[in-house]
Amino acid sequence: MTSLGRGVFVPVPTFFKENEDLDLIAFDKHIEYLANSGIAGIVVLGSMGEAVHLSEQERVQVIKQCTESVKKYNSKLKIIAGTSAQSAKVTIEYTKQAAEAGAGFSLILPPSFYRGAIDDEALIQFYTTVADHSSLPVIIYNYPGVCQGVDISIPVLVKLSKHKNIIGVKGTDGNVGKMANLINKTNPQEVTLLAGSVDFFLSELILGAVGLIPGAGNVFPTLCVEIQRLYEAGKLEEAIQLQRKLVEADDALCRWYGIPGTKSFIQAKLGYAQSICRSPLQSISETKANQILKAVEDAFQLEQSFR
Repeated sequence: MTSLGRGVFVPVPTFFKENEDLDLIAFDKHIEYLANSGIAGIVVLGSMGEAVHLSEQERVQVIKQCTESVKKYNSKLKIIAGTSAQSAKVTIEYTKQAAEAGAGFSLILPPSFYRGAIDDEALIQFYTTVADHSSLPVIIYNYPGVCQGVDISIPVLVKLSKHKNIIGVKGTDGNVGKMANLINKTNPQEVTLLAGSVDFFLSELILGAVGLIPGAGNVFPTLCVEIQRLYEAGKLEEAIQLQRKLVEADDALCRWYGIPGTKSFIQAKLGYAQSICRSPLQSISETKANQILKAVEDAFQLEQSFR
């Protein structure tokens, strides 16, 4: 097992006021909601966190607030910060800033702006350079949906997993077969393999993944933790039944209308923050918000029963 360990790490939104300034008060309340749900850690400045919409100064502010809130509500939680950029040099700088602000791990997407130049050799060079100079252990974030289809191959991931400062892979490609192949070809003492969504979490646990980074964990973190607890306790049928109950709720929160949909549910049911994102992301209509409320209600009520 690597220094990251196992478990559920929730990727939190970055909240904004009506004028799109940071709302760190709402952020603090959200960490309080998550802190004692059984999760292993918090992810800031990931895709859920609208990292690409933040200035360099704001990125540091968010990490510092997360560090402060974690110390206040549950100091055992690990903090993973997204430090992705389009060059190795800037990624290294973001990672240094994240470490100074209190993060313990970095989560890094592959570069993709110059898509035609991003082949296996470029990816190996990029991640090796970053890991060589990173002040934090690196988790590779494979998410083709936000990287112009860049999907890091098994041979590249296996090679990079041998680097002493690369300690994890988050797979948000939805490819369970690929995760199985990666599990077969990597050493769990060298790299922690993390599912990237609730809807295929149990499938990947069965294959050998040891954790999860779920957007839907912002609403039902305890239930995400419970899937893993049931599985590891040998209660497979109970884990299957719980997994089935969360599939549509996960879809509604994370994919129907994206981050604005997740934020709209948090505002409606948790009573803090606003569903505001930075332009070009738009708040969703009341009709769409109500669709999400209806689809997620049962899972949300189940979450409350576990608290």
